Amino acid sequence: MVIFASAGSRIGGPIEEFKGSLKKYNISMLFIRDSEPSWFCQPETPDMFAKVAELIEPYKKVAVLGESMGGSGALIFPRFSNKVDRTLAFSPLYSFSYPFNQFASGWNNETPPLYWTFDSENEKSRKNSVLLYGTRQWQDAAHAGLYSLQGYPVLMVKGSAHLVASYLKKGHAINYLSLLLEVFLDFSKPFTKKRVTTTLEPILARYGIDEREWSYEASMKRAHVRVENAYLVPPPVDCIDLALNCPTDQSSICAYSTEKTTQDDSARAVENYIPEFYAFHTALEDNPWWKIDLKSICEIKEIRIYNRIDNNSERGLQFAIEILEAGVWVKIFEKTDNKLFGGIDGFPFIWRAKTKLEAREIRIRSLALEEFLHYQKIEIFGKKIISS
Repeated sequence: MVIFASAGSRIGGPIEEFKGSLKKYNISMLFIRDSEPSWFCQPETPDMFAKVAELIEPYKKVAVLGESMGGSGALIFPRFSNKVDRTLAFSPLYSFSYPFNQFASGWNNETPPLYWTFDSENEKSRKNSVLLYGTRQWQDAAHAGLYSLQGYPVLMVKGSAHLVASYLKKGHAINYLSLLLEVFLDFSKPFTKKRVTTTLEPILARYGIDEREWSYEASMKRAHVRVENAYLVPPPVDCIDLALNCPTDQSSICAYSTEKTTQDDSARAVENYIPEFYAFHTALEDNPWWKIDLKSICEIKEIRIYNRIDNNSERGLQFAIEILEAGVWVKIFEKTDNKLFGGIDGFPFIWRAKTKLEAREIRIRSLALEEFLHYQKIEIFGKKIISS
């Protein structure tokens, strides 16, 4: 198995993607990663592909896997080796050139790509490849459609954003990624779109037929809402934002965090302005969290969570709201579905207390394993309790 990583270590994602899911199959694995995301356009890229082809030469059967940038690498690599038996690409970019590469902010549009990922005359490679995209991130639709026009087998996963593999693994009670890998690594049978369709049928989308909760038009509009045009929902009657400028903390920081400490980074979510894109950003970890100290016991009426809407909005969909009681975090609400919510587009997640609730410290904890947590703003409405 040859696995191309989706991004370099500078991006902050896992370096050896799929390793945990592939361990049980007792196969040889070769992971290809970039120290920085070069989009397979560096002068040494051809030598890298050639070296990988050399390393797999002794093997009879080779499967190639990748996601995002890695998915593109998985589609390029068969041009360098005739040992590739099958390819599984999650959300591969159709091209690294403008305007297709919406995922690389530092891309130099004056430089043509070294490889056109779709430009392969190897019909066997196309026939034995399957490409999977999610329906929620509108940029992926263009890539999926263009690959389909080029004759590649393409399937769409409803409910998923750009990171399809993670969604297959964690987005349902069933681990669909495991079921898919069983099919992918069964070398006794050809790897075909039909077999993948049979395996993933309950979660596949059919455009023009399925009703979509997050249409292209809506997601494009939401993704381009700027902070200066934010739609903030008016506060509840007779309530104030208790969270404003209160002490906060979060589980970790990473290269994406704006500030250098967890306290300073988390505080951006409750300041009297809205940061661009996201306020705070944790590292990749199990159940990352953000918390606040309201400085005194308050009556909590409503909590609003403004999700980032530029991209990666699916990361914060499942979470628990907890309050601290006698030194123990007690869960008062849990969102376990993958229903999308927005933020400055006017559609934040709003939780309202059904009974009287008093608390001083509140925590929002992600239910996801190995994930980031990043929201754009958090508001907590209620009343201060005045002691007699």
